Amino acid sequence: MRLKYKKRNLSSDVARIIFFSFLIMTILLSSGCNVSKLKIDAAYILKTDPEKAVIDFLKSLNNKEPDYIYDNLLSVKDKNNISSDKFKEELDLILTDIDSIEIEKTTYLGYEDNGSLVKVVAQFNVKYVNGETKKYKKYIYLIEENKEWKIVFDKTFI
Repeated sequence: MRLKYKKRNLSSDVARIIFFSFLIMTILLSSGCNVSKLKIDAAYILKTDPEKAVIDFLKSLNNKEPDYIYDNLLSVKDKNNISSDKFKEELDLILTDIDSIEIEKTTYLGYEDNGSLVKVVAQFNVKYVNGETKKYKKYIYLIEENKEWKIVFDKTFI
């Protein structure tokens, strides 16, 4: 008799799991989330932390969020070289010509400069407001500060 009780609980637990899985999938699909976005998010989870920082950077450029980049992805050294207002002003000016940025691939390349910097290569497409699209392959250098990865702008973009 006790064995039947355990089987019934197991069956009801499986039914609950199936129900909640179905409910979650329904919510995701009805909220405008498509399968390709889920695929991208799953790939993001598997990336290294430096690659995630690069992806966050490129997404922030695409979303025209210079505040986020300055506050979260700029190294202390770079922040000491440019004020928040000046950085945002210059980045806003650059972003006026850009319609969208599509990330194709990021690859973690490892440490450089005697282990002080990490190098990630990003491949992405930039669609400009004039309709032109260009492919880019850019090496992006990062440094770890307070357990977070920051883009080293002076080495990456100069």
